[in-house]
Amino acid sequence: SPLDKCSAILATLRKRKDADWFEEPVAADTPGYFEMIQSPMDYGTIGAAIEAGSYADAEAFATDVRLVASNAVAYSPELDNECNQAARANLAAFETAFLKQGLATDGGEAAKAATAAAKPATRKRKSAA
Repeated sequence: SPLDKCSAILATLRKRKDADWFEEPVAADTPGYFEMIQSPMDYGTIGAAIEAGSYADAEAFATDVRLVASNAVAYSPELDNECNQAARANLAAFETAFLKQGLATDGGEAAKAATAAAKPATRKRKSAA
């Protein structure tokens, strides 16, 4: 089923070396986090929701996975920040897997965009005049 595929995608994400940032809810004493982030989300919470049958469909699951990444990038916007880099890499892995499992409804646009966004920040080259 689509939600079985979602469960498999989440399991793959959780095995990533850079997924530690997203495994559990952000600590309550994280400075400014809960003032900035209105809807906290993490892989553990998503896993529990899959097991409880809380997601109506694959898109609802995808919304929460994307929220994990967007929260991390919002709280740590610097491109060279480790958590920001991990968030962008995890999102690219997710969007690619979501597409490969036949769950994406956008023809691969999100996977393409996330993969491009996950590339290391490059210095802009000055064009030769």
